[in-house]
Amino acid sequence: MKTLDLTQQQIEAIEYLSNLVVLACPGSGKTTVMKEKIRKSIPALLSHQGVIAMTFTKKASAELKKRCKSDGFITKQSFFGTIDSFCLEEVIFPFLSHLWGGHPSKCKVITELTTSQKIFFKKTYVAPTLENIVNDEIGFITLYEQNFLWIDSLAGLALYILEKSTAAVRYIKAKYKFIFIDEYQDSSRAQHELFMKFIDMGLIGTAVGDVDQSIYQFRGSDPTCIEELKADPKFKFLSIDQNHRSHVSIINYASRLLNPLYLTQPCEEIRVFRGVIVGNPIQAAKKISKLIERITLANESINYSDIAILAYKTISLNYIAGGLGLDYRLYNDTPLEKIETPEAALIRDLLGFRFGRVTTMQEIFDLHFIYSNLSKANLLKIRKMLIEFRKIEISQISNIVIEILALSGVESDCHSELEALTSILGNENYIKNFMPILTNEVQLMTLHKSKGLEFHTVFHIDLDDWSFPHREYTGGWDDPPVYPQYKQDLNLHYVGITRAKEYCLLIQTTKRFNKQGAEKNTHPSDFLKLPHLETLYKNFKQVDFSLRSIVVTY
Repeated sequence: MKTLDLTQQQIEAIEYLSNLVVLACPGSGKTTVMKEKIRKSIPALLSHQGVIAMTFTKKASAELKKRCKSDGFITKQSFFGTIDSFCLEEVIFPFLSHLWGGHPSKCKVITELTTSQKIFFKKTYVAPTLENIVNDEIGFITLYEQNFLWIDSLAGLALYILEKSTAAVRYIKAKYKFIFIDEYQDSSRAQHELFMKFIDMGLIGTAVGDVDQSIYQFRGSDPTCIEELKADPKFKFLSIDQNHRSHVSIINYASRLLNPLYLTQPCEEIRVFRGVIVGNPIQAAKKISKLIERITLANESINYSDIAILAYKTISLNYIAGGLGLDYRLYNDTPLEKIETPEAALIRDLLGFRFGRVTTMQEIFDLHFIYSNLSKANLLKIRKMLIEFRKIEISQISNIVIEILALSGVESDCHSELEALTSILGNENYIKNFMPILTNEVQLMTLHKSKGLEFHTVFHIDLDDWSFPHREYTGGWDDPPVYPQYKQDLNLHYVGITRAKEYCLLIQTTKRFNKQGAEKNTHPSDFLKLPHLETLYKNFKQVDFSLRSIVVTY
């Protein structure tokens, strides 16, 4: 077994076994801390007990579960999954019928309310809280009676059940003793209230997050929740603030970006570069290609896949892809990404298994069937179908997926999910998203999608005014700039920079394309005008992009 080389900050967080809130900066090893805390909590539990380990994506939860179970460690009856999946599987499906009747497990989980469904409610909600559900109970009951559950309401609905059902409370208290939540800064107010309910029920809670990486307020997250935990006397507050990922010059730049008074660390070499590339994003991509070739030639151990081009806007990545003279992987949302139902998630992972991104059949079962009530016969049939699934022709995929959905007990209409599947199977670029990453592919993705990832070198584009930060048009192009979501965009810029381990290049192009596709002159992004960042970066040449000013040494 590998011996962990832990810092004192990490050890303190792992050893503390009461309620804890941890602020963890990028590259601080927070997943290792979560894993070790979970493994430290489980041995004293009874065989029927476990911990709740919740993250915001199934991919992150699968990785955490894999790491927790390494070396044959037994996690007992622990739950690893998203907050929404926990609410559904452990609270709503088993107990909502006690309050509202019906059959919750037969409901279709929807991501958006239709116009006809919106009229059920008194108000418009983003992430309904317990108070919202109580005050608008008839609206939520009406939606449920039509066999729909709205995904944004799951946390509030789970808390509603726990407030009204003693059986639900007894079940949770008997089965779980600890609760862990990662990326807490992305929690909604309803999810925060649910977490605090578990604490009031006697579970010991650990929340890990970073306010500076809060980038999802547009979809209902509330970063003040983690600040409230810091101030709550029921919680101990610890900070893990050592970035073990990035070169010190990148840490200095990113830290000063957020805090103009940050005291930089000693640094012999600066590896943050700024540059202006003459031309539009398509033309810039050709010049970036040459630089990527220089970087990989300088060190044979660096592959194209170790290099990422990050953008604020998806359209910018499409332009870059059009001019890039190298193989690439463009992470565009497929039609299934826009459908956040359990059925869509299952289809996504089935495609990942068929085309190789999901490596084992067991991953499918761990993600989708481990907490199901399916019969052994149906589970065996699904397993047999998956054995042959990788061998079938693309033309056969839809029929097999339909059969697996039927065996999974799906009784709701999956028309939109199957329509999305058809679109994906007819598009080579979509299919590529489900294949393993190749070493000769440069990674192209939005800043949002880069969260949680790391790369040897990062190219951060879109750094021109009107592109990033988002600027609002107020009636005249020469009006004083208005940035309606400046702090969110600043955090997003910080996330992009801190994905880089060795080199970070911040790029402005002299031309941009507007929404109509017309070329426009650009001015530097406001992020490139911040005076407290001077001396923390180097410039590369503007005209020929020869990059003689960048000495790539290893």
